[in-house]
Amino acid sequence: MNNDSKPLASNALGELFSSHLKQQINLFEQGLAAPSCSETVIPHGTISDVGIDPVPAWKDSVFPTLKIKTASSSSIPTPPGWQSMLSSLPPLFGIPFACGHFPQALRNPMELPKLISEESGWTNILPLPEIESWSKGNLQKQLISLGIYRLAGKHDQANSLLSTIKEQLDNDIFHNEMGATYWTMGDHSKALKFWEKLGDEPFAFFNRGLAYLRLGREKLASEQLQNASKLIPTSSGWHHLANLYQSV
Repeated sequence: MNNDSKPLASNALGELFSSHLKQQINLFEQGLAAPSCSETVIPHGTISDVGIDPVPAWKDSVFPTLKIKTASSSSIPTPPGWQSMLSSLPPLFGIPFACGHFPQALRNPMELPKLISEESGWTNILPLPEIESWSKGNLQKQLISLGIYRLAGKHDQANSLLSTIKEQLDNDIFHNEMGATYWTMGDHSKALKFWEKLGDEPFAFFNRGLAYLRLGREKLASEQLQNASKLIPTSSGWHHLANLYQSV
């Protein structure tokens, strides 16, 4: 049998790869760069580990605290060592929507399945900024410091600080932060117990969805994450991360 097909020209193959790469980059910039079910081939290395932009990371870290006070994120200065901490942070996969956390910690969406398979909590020990004096006497800053302690794996400091400011927090904020603390310690079921006490706040839907996803309750996870993405502004990275988790 004669094969009349012509070999694919090298320039055509290059154009095909370039087109695919541009598409992946565009999706990644939107926070939606998960492979679709229809894709059969993904070129190796089209998405690699990328750095964290300190500006949107800071805005998303402060966003949950705005329920406490009306100050905008631009009025809160970053703590000492913020950029060095970002550059030292290993990629995370299951990121609770809580004070001091930011979606950009998920730096390679191709590895999202690790959210389901990871068994341990966050054990990363990072260079810790000098944040105690930075946050003293300011509730918003203390909540952000709480999140930074969790990122650093300093669970004792996180629990101590949360206990100190507990009386200044409403129940939803307190339960959300408690859930996030247990999540980073690897106790996903206990985290969910706190998040199930929450009402209809965006972080409540987001974190319940995250926990249901981790615990294999996909239908409930999808419903919660859809509610979260409807309530979170599209200008926030948390909105796009809620959509991304729905694709896992």
